[in-house]
Amino acid sequence: MNATVIYSDRKTVGIQIKRDGSVVVHAPKGMSRARINELLEERAEWIRKHSQERAPRDGRIQRVYYLGKAYPVAHGEGKTVFDGERFILPPEADNAAAVSALAAFFKAAGKRYMAEKTARWASVMRLPQPPAPRITGAKTRWGSCGGKGGNRINYSYMLMMTDEECIDYVAVHELSHITYKNHNADFYALVQKYIPDYKNREAKLKEYGKTFTKQGFYD
Repeated sequence: MNATVIYSDRKTVGIQIKRDGSVVVHAPKGMSRARINELLEERAEWIRKHSQERAPRDGRIQRVYYLGKAYPVAHGEGKTVFDGERFILPPEADNAAAVSALAAFFKAAGKRYMAEKTARWASVMRLPQPPAPRITGAKTRWGSCGGKGGNRINYSYMLMMTDEECIDYVAVHELSHITYKNHNADFYALVQKYIPDYKNREAKLKEYGKTFTKQGFYD
């Protein structure tokens, strides 16, 4: 079985399936290639299954999440379009180009949607209306709050790919930072006041993150 082996000071063997379906073995220094091959054979079925899941057919994204629903992808002429049933991408769009095109689409779509969400929740929470949020290409966080005045809210465009429960949670989370700048007990008490099941929604966001990583939205 073809696999890249990386040796380090670790004590155990780790098998990683890359986004493109390739296999990387993280092994302790001194472990023989024969032993590594034995381990690969033992995990062959697991590797085969997960490699197929990771590797996109023909190198292209096959479906895209929009507000929590998965839509198929087609390729046609012109700019990226969502027709209510599918995403139509430029014909030459490979996986990387598709991610770039979709990022632009979600940034534009999220501008009005997240402005309305943020304004509504600010009203419910009886907070001053913050400036219109920015939709960014952030890949390490779903949202942030800060900047001049301490109440500028930013959202990652990928939030538009999650569902409404997750979007509401992130909006409340960031709005709560207008009152509490850190993640102390008072901060989470405020979040829980409006989103009682916020921990479940955090878990859902982690699952979305795993899915988007496989598709190539995360580096």
